[in-house]
Amino acid sequence: MRISHVSLQLTADDLNQWVQELAPDVKLRISEIREDGVHGQLKFLMWYVDFVARPHCYRDREEIAVEISARKLVPIPAAIVQRQLEEAMKDAPQGIEVLRQVLKLHVPSLLEPLNIGLNVRDFTCRDGRLLINVDDCELPFLKGKMGLPIRDVGV
Repeated sequence: MRISHVSLQLTADDLNQWVQELAPDVKLRISEIREDGVHGQLKFLMWYVDFVARPHCYRDREEIAVEISARKLVPIPAAIVQRQLEEAMKDAPQGIEVLRQVLKLHVPSLLEPLNIGLNVRDFTCRDGRLLINVDDCELPFLKGKMGLPIRDVGV
């Protein structure tokens, strides 16, 4: 199934609801969306950590990514953070990197095992919303499942 020209505008409340539905055990809360990214807080081990997730769209490389950086509310030794991130990513799918305590998610690589092709025109934060403008999306797992029955309407 192919979807073309879709625009999504997600608020902090929308993202919090998604997190709650998809991963209710994760201690993550989105506090606000500003021009510089999605701001929130995550419970990491026994500490609460503020983070900023910055969406990027590299049209020339047909690539979208999210770079997540954190600011600690209490001093956490950098070696512990680096080790925990690397340990958490050991079994992660291809497309996730840890670079100097910044987690980078390469979205096309994460979607590849699901056979999802994605061509994004814009992926940014603006006016308190996360904006995603999709030019084209291939969803082969939905092929034949969304078809509507055709009825003969005699004219």
